[in-house]
Parts: sequence; C-alpha cells; structure tokens
Amino acid sequence: MVENKIRKTILDKNLIEKNQHIIIGLSGGPDSVCLFNALMNLSDELQFTISAVHVNHKFRPGAAEEDQEYVEQLCALKNIPCHSFSYNCSAIAAERGISSEEAGRFARYDAFYKTAKKLIDDRRYKAADVKIAVAHNINDQAETLLMRIIRGTGTDGLAGIEYSRRGEHGTTIIRPLLDVARKDIEAYCRENNLNPRIDHTNSEPVYTRNKIRLNLIPQLEKAFNVNVVESLNRLSKIAKDDKDFFDMQVEEAMELAAVVINDKAESEEEQVSGISFSLDQLKGMHLAIRHRVVKRAFETIGLDQGITAAHLEAADGIIDGNNDSASTDFPKGYGVAVSYGEVRFFKNDPVTLGYVSNTELKSKLRIRIVKNEGILKDISKNGTKRFAALDLSKLLEKLWRKDTPYFECIENKGENDKNKDFEQQLIDEIQVMLQIRTRSQGDWMTPLGMNGRKKLQDMFVDEKVYKECREQVPMVCIGDEVIWIIGDDVSGYNTGMKRGRISENYKLDNATKDIVLLEYLEKL
Repeated sequence: MVENKIRKTILDKNLIEKNQHIIIGLSGGPDSVCLFNALMNLSDELQFTISAVHVNHKFRPGAAEEDQEYVEQLCALKNIPCHSFSYNCSAIAAERGISSEEAGRFARYDAFYKTAKKLIDDRRYKAADVKIAVAHNINDQAETLLMRIIRGTGTDGLAGIEYSRRGEHGTTIIRPLLDVARKDIEAYCRENNLNPRIDHTNSEPVYTRNKIRLNLIPQLEKAFNVNVVESLNRLSKIAKDDKDFFDMQVEEAMELAAVVINDKAESEEEQVSGISFSLDQLKGMHLAIRHRVVKRAFETIGLDQGITAAHLEAADGIIDGNNDSASTDFPKGYGVAVSYGEVRFFKNDPVTLGYVSNTELKSKLRIRIVKNEGILKDISKNGTKRFAALDLSKLLEKLWRKDTPYFECIENKGENDKNKDFEQQLIDEIQVMLQIRTRSQGDWMTPLGMNGRKKLQDMFVDEKVYKECREQVPMVCIGDEVIWIIGDDVSGYNTGMKRGRISENYKLDNATKDIVLLEYLEKL
C-alpha cells in the first residue's frame, strides 16, 4: 500500500522522470528508510538511479555514529552509493545565532547540494535531472500547518509543505512521502524488516514541532476530532489549489508589469538586483494580488523570508499615498521606493545600489590627447559610448591661466620623443586635476546646449534619477563644476541617469585643434 501511494504521488505530481538521479536524504530513521526502500523497489519500473546522503549532526555522541554506521551498511547491502558528512551543528548554531533545529537543516541541505553539485560538475547528470528526495509525510504536513497557524500565517502559508520546490544549482527538492501517514510508514518498516534507527530526542517535548506532535495533536484528536491530521491535510490541499490560482495571476502580473534589472556583476547564473513596476499598475491591483506580487518581487531579488503583514501595509502606504517620492524598509536591508511614477524593489546595500569608492572610480578613467580630425564629433554630443570628447584649450583655460606656456607647446608639438614625453606629462597633470567621484554639495553644470549654471540636484530631478541612488552616479569634475555625468548605459548602474551628459563649456567646435578624450574603461 505504501509503495503504491508513493508511486501515485510521483506520477501525479511529476516528481521523477525517466533517467533522472535521486539523492535521498537518509538519516536512518523510519521515514527516510521507508522512502529509501520504496524508491529502491520502484527504481527499475520508473527507470531512475539512486544515491544516499547521510549527515551526522554531532548532537548525540555515540548514537549519531551508530546511525551513520547503520546507514552505510544498509547502502552497502543494497549496493547504493552513500555519501556521509559530519557537521558540528551546535557550533554552527552558536556561530550563526540560530536554533539547533535550523543548524541541522542548514547542514543537511549543504550536504545535499554539495553532492548534487559534484554530480553536475562531473557531467554525470544535467542539473534538471538531479532530484533531492526528503521524507516529509502527512503528519509532518499537519504539524507544519499547526505551527504556522499558531505563529500567524496568511492563506498561502496554509498550503503547507510543497511536493516539490526549486533547489540550488538547478536541482529540485521532492517529497514523495507526503501522502503517507506515519503509522503506515512504521508498519511498512516492520513488514520489510528494515529495523530503522530511533532518535529518542523526537520523544522529548523540547522543540516546538515536538510539542505539537506529542502534546497538541493528541489533545485535538482526543477532545475535538480524531481525524484532525487528515482534516489539516485536506485544508492544505484546498489552500494549495487557491495558491496555485493566485500564483498564475502573479505570474501574469510579473510578465506584464515588472522590469527586471540585471546585476552588473558577472556570474554563472543571471543575477537580479531590482524590479520596477508602474505605480498605476500596482495601484490598480486587488490587495490579494498586490501583496503576492510584492512578495514575489522581493523573492526574485533574494528576500524570501521575514516579510510580515506590517511590511505589506507599509508598502501599501507608499503605493496608495499622495507623496511623489517615498520609500519604506523591508527586512535584511531590502526596500521599496516610489518615485517618478514607478515602484521599485531593491536591496538597499552599497554593492546593489552601485556605490564604489572614489579611489576605484579614479582607476576607471583613462585620459588621452588626440588631434581633432572630425571623427569624434558624434561622441562629443552627450558623453555616451564610454567616451567624452572635450576641447583641450577650453579645459586648460579652466585648469590654468591663459598665458601658460603649455599652449605654445601643444600648438607646435611634433612627433619627436621629447614632445611625446611632454604630452604624457600633460596627461598626468590633467589626471591629477580632474576628479572622478560622486556628487558633493554645491556641484553644478552647464549642460550641453544650455547657457548658465544648473544645480546638479535640479539636473537629477529633471533626469528622474532615483532619490536613494543619487549618491552613486559617477561624474568627472573640476572642483565643484561637473564636466561629464556618466550615465547608467556606461557605468552599468541603475540610478535612473540613463544617458550621460557633458558640459557646454568644453564642447568641440570648428576651432578645436586638440581633444582631451576621457574614457570610462568598463562597467563596474
């Protein structure tokens, strides 16, 4: 009966496909040993392969080593590869400031993913063909629902434990035992003489889950409903159907409304540093959809825990409010901001927002002096394509007095080594006098095509630079005069300064003989 239920769950939920590899989390307890034996018996029929991972948590000296020995002997008897790992979970809990339960979970999944990654890196299996099977059952589902209800959950939380979810490295976590009751698992182990190990700490009402299993559920069965476990599982399935419907609505909203901003940093996997929506689109959503979209947006950029009703209400406040520019904080340094008709979700840290030190910015600026042969006319228009072309004479008028001897040397320079040395000396002097930095109080600019000064603050407002990102826009300056604002198209940031701007005061014209060519070397 148990194997039939597991087979049905696998097929109905599409948990395992032909030629895939299943990594089983094998603790040695009844649940995991039942799953191990059942999948062994189904592997030929469904055409998949198996290996096992055992984690020694070091919680129960002596007994933990006996568990490990039992698992390794069981796998050897069945000719199944077994990968054993040892973690000092008490030390992990202390170091990370988490509970011992959380430390144990961290250790298990770390072991699962290390094993999966090696299979993938060795090219034995594609990532999509590696599944990690864990042994949650019907009773675990009921305990999870009660724990969430007690702590406070939305309707999505009532869906409980998923049959499958995405894991790291492109793998999938699966739960083939989720339709099997604990009493049936224990009976299966007896019938098949599996003799699993028993963790006696599971019989101690120490952890919240243990208290629910040992105290609360028996009381509910005795006083209210003898079938409370089955009833909670029906609630979970109903809530899951509702969640699936809402998830479809959220997917449509994300496809239609969200703009994904790729992170500047190169990596093997595509990174997302922020998502933006039209303010009107979010305002028009029913709260049931909007709240799920907000959570999905944060999940996409890395925040998948800790979002409470209070956070969602705060987001509603700035979305539905009358302020043109407002923001609110979410957990772990994430935030949401409204400005210029957009709602943006981002991680509010220096790296994601694009902050880089002025020292590093300086290293990204290359300066050359070239003759004006007409080929640089286009790139002098707006400081785009990584370059800004400026009139050398006008720049020197700003840097030094008009009677400087540098003018005569530049006018008469030839191709000899002496003049080349002087040109490099001049570049070095310009390098020292030009600043590449982010904004400071009092900065101003005369934008190309305009007369007179304009405050940098006013330019940022006109260009719709995001308020929280205005300290991250790189620019080239002489004192408090900005001569080149470097746009997002060059810097790789997402500040709202989409294109660069150069100064009217140093533009090329028909009288330009020599050009200072500024180049921003690469996206940071």
